Parts: sequence; C-alpha cells; structure tokens
Amino acid sequence: MVCMGFNQFRALSVSKRVVRLSLILLFFGSHYNVNAQKLIQLDKDEIAKVKKKLKDGSASQETQKAYRSLISTADRLLEIDNPTVINKTINPPTNDKHDYLSISRYWWPNPNTEDGKPWIRKDGETNPDTQEDAVDRKRLGKMCKAVRDLSRAYYFSESEYYAKKGASMIRTWFLDTETRMNPNLEFGQSVPGIDKGRRSGILDGRMIPSYVLDAITLFSGSQHWTKKDNDAMNLWLNEYLVWLTQSDLGKKGAKQENNHGSWYIFQVTALAWYTDQKPLITKMVELIKENFDHQFDDKGRQLHELKRTRSFFYSCFNLDALTQAMAIADKAGIDIWQYTSEGGKSLKLAIDYLVPVTKGVQWEHPTKGVDVSYLVPILERVSSKIRDKEYKKIVKSVLTEIQGNEKPTKNERTLFKEFSLLKRSTF
Repeated sequence: MVCMGFNQFRALSVSKRVVRLSLILLFFGSHYNVNAQKLIQLDKDEIAKVKKKLKDGSASQETQKAYRSLISTADRLLEIDNPTVINKTINPPTNDKHDYLSISRYWWPNPNTEDGKPWIRKDGETNPDTQEDAVDRKRLGKMCKAVRDLSRAYYFSESEYYAKKGASMIRTWFLDTETRMNPNLEFGQSVPGIDKGRRSGILDGRMIPSYVLDAITLFSGSQHWTKKDNDAMNLWLNEYLVWLTQSDLGKKGAKQENNHGSWYIFQVTALAWYTDQKPLITKMVELIKENFDHQFDDKGRQLHELKRTRSFFYSCFNLDALTQAMAIADKAGIDIWQYTSEGGKSLKLAIDYLVPVTKGVQWEHPTKGVDVSYLVPILERVSSKIRDKEYKKIVKSVLTEIQGNEKPTKNERTLFKEFSLLKRSTF
C-alpha cells in the first residue's frame, strides 16, 4: 500500500501546527470548566431519574436487569488491556503506527491478478480479514464501547474503579505520547492496491463522538479525570475537527450525499457543539438542508441507500445520522425537524416511507433481512419533535415485542437494554 494524501497532510509546517495548538491551549486553559461538559447522546434529566430509582429501589425489573448487565460488562472490562493504535501489525504508508489504519470491510483480493491487487468491492459481504487486529478499526470500536460502558457504570454506581479504568483507556488511545492516535483518518478504510486516500474512511470516526464525548462528561465528576486530561483531550478533538473541516480528504467527505456524508455531518456537529463552535453547527445544518433533495425522492425513498444489498438497514443508518445531528443542532437552538426543501423533501417523508414495514408491509427492495429495531431510535428521537403520536406507538410496540421474543437479534438485545436503562419512560 502506498501513501494516500500523505504529502498534502504533512505539508502543514511544524511551526504552524505548534502555533495552532498553542492558541487552542490558551483558549481552553482560560475558559474551560471541568464540570461544564455537554452531553451528546444522553439526556441529563432522564438518566438522573433512572439513577434515583435505582438507588431507592423503585426501578422496574427491566431497568434493574439492564443495570446488572451493565455492571457485569464493566467488571469484565476492568481486566482487559487498554486498546491502542500502536498494536497493529500492518503499518500505514507513513510507517507511523500512531496514524490510524483500517481496511474497507466490503473489499476482497482480486482473483484475476497475481498479487490480488487492487482489491475489488463486494457490497454487503464483509471480508473477515478487514476486521482483525492487524489494523485499527476493531480496536477503535472496542475502546469506544468500553469507555461508554465504564462511564455509565461509574455514573450509576459511583464506583471510582470504573472511572479509573475508563479514564486510563481514553488517555492510552488519545493522549499518552507512546500510544496515542494522531488526530486524523487519512488511512481509514483503505484498499490494498489503491494509492489514494478514501473519504469513506471518515465513517470510522463516528464512534468517537458517538461514545467517547459523553463518557468524558460522565467521568468529569471523578478524581481520575482531571482538568489537565480535559485540556489535552480538547486539544486532540480540536485537531481532529480541524482535519475534518480543512484537510483535502475532509473536504471531500463533506461532499458525500449518502450515509457517509450524513455521518460526516454528525461528527462535525457533535464536535462543534462539544467545543462551542456554533458557526460550524450552522454550516452543517445548511448542508443537511441541501442534501434533502439529493438524498430523498418525492416518495421519501433514499436512492443512494436503496442501491445497497442491505437497503433497509442503510436507509435507517442514514436517518440515524441525520436525526442525531439534528438533535444536537436543536440543543444549539437550531430547529430543522419540520424543514421541507424546495423540492418538497422532508425528514418525515423519508421516515414515513420506512414505517409501513413495522406494520408487516413487505419491504419491496432487495435486502439481506429486515430488522425494524434499527428504526426505533429514529422514531423515538423525532416523535416529540414532529409530534406524530404514531411514532411513539410504534416504538412501544416494537420494544414490547422484543421483550417477549425468546430469540431476539443482536441489535434487538442491545436496543432493549439501552432503552430499559436510559429511556425507560419511552415504554
């Protein structure tokens, strides 16, 4: 594999980068309040209610069961080694193990060439070799989910053991000189034999704002997460946000009109909210509006996602990103839940195209199975914003059905635990 976008990325002089870091450090050093962190995914009032009920014993059996499962998971995580990018066995083109490297999951060795390169794409067919520890994607996911679970276990139990382990994981992956990840995804979802950076690799980064930011907020009350840690982490996050918005690859990522573009918008919106950069949020909101006419047709079909072999999943995956970004924008005082484009495209139009499947209507597009649980978080997120009572009924119905299912899918199990612990008032 050869260098992809490397010259452009490294062209920024050392002196300029030092100046930029110094300015960011000055800003956070003078303005940052450890206890003023912002939640991205979680609802502060909702989790506080759950915590109170767990303490006084009034929590439902489902909530108590989900809590016990969380603690069991967190206890196991106390014993694992901290994941780090330097443990990969395949080097990126820079030969710097601190640079993140992953290989795109749907690409396989070419049977028509002697060395198998360039690899070829088989949509929907995951190459297991791309998900192994030779590269970083699996480790990134493991770290992010571990930090999420440890932070929630700490919040509800107030046991410092969980905060200590979770904080150490964050420092290992992002901050410690010997093990840190450089704040870029220049080599994300690379393809052997293709010698250029791939904007689709930016998708891997969604796990950081999805899981890590709220974890930091929950850890901010612990003695094991200090202001020094916060300042250093904010430096990293700002450097990553600069890369997302100013690098050649990041700018290309912003132009994607499918779910990859939506997850790019989510990342930038979440990071901008977390680091108090509202102009960037406004910019992402305008991009969402522009993309409606590119993403949806007049029936609400998501044409880019319908081309995929897992068309129902990817239709939900795209709306999941969009609604999460819109929820963050809402926190910043920008409400676009009801927005309709000049072409008549709206979020509700796209959601309503998927809803009939929850009522037993057959999905008319090619797909590898239909799991309606992927639609539930979207409906729950928008139900109070679009004011559609039907959405709430569907959420309750699907969750109740999962509760009585003896063989739930993996996503159904995860979803039910999530709602039981964090959103119990939904059903």
